[in-house]
Amino acid sequence: MIPAVLRRSLLGLSILAGVSGAGAAASPDAVFDRYVTAVHAGDMATVRALIAPDVERSDYVGCRPEMDNPACLAHYIETTVVQPKARFTLLRRQLDGDTVSARLEVRSPWHSKAGIDRIVGTDVVRVRNGLIHGFRFVPDFGDESTAIFFGSLGIGPRAAQPPSK
Repeated sequence: MIPAVLRRSLLGLSILAGVSGAGAAASPDAVFDRYVTAVHAGDMATVRALIAPDVERSDYVGCRPEMDNPACLAHYIETTVVQPKARFTLLRRQLDGDTVSARLEVRSPWHSKAGIDRIVGTDVVRVRNGLIHGFRFVPDFGDESTAIFFGSLGIGPRAAQPPSK
């Protein structure tokens, strides 16, 4: 059992260090940085802790109807970047109010298996009260590698078109 005085001191230090549990005072940039660090570490517990209970629904095709919105977003992140061990290189970041738009180069063994070195796109992350309330990745289909990769998944301008009747 930790004495109350020591417990309060540790709590005060954690707040000063910016590691409070909910991160209620965390800026959108700080939340995005925690997200990237958690993805690179394969730390889905931290990723889940950053997702607000009322987060917008992801349009990820792998989400099942019985998944609530936070579970759907966590599944999307785990499937597309955590499990494939993706690494992000930040190319540009813009903050507009509560929204971070981070243009990224993303590399992973998943991309390599598809014959692509990397993809490029923008994470658009809306943050309120230290939690992610909206998240989407917008691929840059003008980038050749990105267009080829997503086309192989049936997404974007390079997706295979069904035969016309």
